[in-house]
Amino acid sequence: MQPSAILCAFFTPLMVLGAQEPPSDAPNKVPSDFARFVAVGDGGHFDTAITTYKKGPVELVLFAAVHIADQACYATLNDRFTTCDALLYELVGPADYRPTKDREEGFNPLSMLQHGIKNSMELTFQLDEIDYSPANFVHADMTPEEFQDSMDERGETILSIMLNMMMSGMKLQQEQAENPDATPPPQLDLVKAFRSGEGRHQLRMVFASQLEAIETLAVGGEKGSTLLEGRNEKCLQVLQREMEAGKRKLGIYYGAAHLPHMERRLVEDLGFQKTGHEWLVAWDCTKRPDAKYDRALVKLRQQCKSELQTLAAAARAFRRAQDAPAVPTVRELAAERDQRWYTGPVQDPWGRDYVVRKRPTGLRWEVMSAGQDGAAGTADDLVAQEPRGK
Repeated sequence: MQPSAILCAFFTPLMVLGAQEPPSDAPNKVPSDFARFVAVGDGGHFDTAITTYKKGPVELVLFAAVHIADQACYATLNDRFTTCDALLYELVGPADYRPTKDREEGFNPLSMLQHGIKNSMELTFQLDEIDYSPANFVHADMTPEEFQDSMDERGETILSIMLNMMMSGMKLQQEQAENPDATPPPQLDLVKAFRSGEGRHQLRMVFASQLEAIETLAVGGEKGSTLLEGRNEKCLQVLQREMEAGKRKLGIYYGAAHLPHMERRLVEDLGFQKTGHEWLVAWDCTKRPDAKYDRALVKLRQQCKSELQTLAAAARAFRRAQDAPAVPTVRELAAERDQRWYTGPVQDPWGRDYVVRKRPTGLRWEVMSAGQDGAAGTADDLVAQEPRGK
């Protein structure tokens, strides 16, 4: 199966109704662009949008979701979500269902495919990284019963939806092949790529470079689709309820494919105006060797991650026990006279001190290692946040 067809089946929320005008990332122009791939040399990055709208005293932020991404993307979103009075999220499930890392998924072919691609590209899964426990999270999607009723009303079935997605992927693939001006998709020899240590990079490049094209596919008939418009309307009903309850700073965390239709409803029917647009890197496609290609490096990074988790828990205990504490060094945590908060290694496996620092937003701290290259702020950094909860 070609990447276009795989993506249509896997990135279900990245399929949208085509806009009449080219999408824009201008802070005050619609329709908006909610996902893009930016090529940089022999690498690049796939980005999703954070778009702001206002209506009187109400500010609404649309956070474009993608089901797999770099951990740093989800860490940033977790921080941004804390600024919302209410964060409306998508997930077909029981009312107010909140997924946890220890959830039981049973036999789910789509989930197996998602995890397989996630592991191959060394990305993380949305439901594993996003913290759905905060009180400001509001379920704003259909229940399974509502989803089934909506499909019955539109004459849809799960099989027909999947077939439509697959056919759309094949159509896109054919259009690309027949377009003389189109850039041909990169050829990928997976066996050769992984043997050379470039498998992860090649997969990210192939998939990320085609996501933007898949956004232009149309789904649904005259009544629209349950998958997109039906669920959007449920979300907007919840939005109206939260606004009537007095919420003034709201967020919606929905798949990027949902947002063009949702934006049209917000702007054309509900009176919102677009006031801001920014990009968040979801996949870093910088070319670098696969970590698994160097087995010794893999072991060192695993060791580092384990030590960072222990250090993050110690940092939280220290912060909570003090009155407005200054951020300590890891050596200060280990040398505290009254209580040794941390008894593990003070240096990472490459001989450099671990760093304790405040997070960009909120009260929590985080700990980090600059990784094997020793330079902070680069792609091989390892970071662990203070654990949430009690």
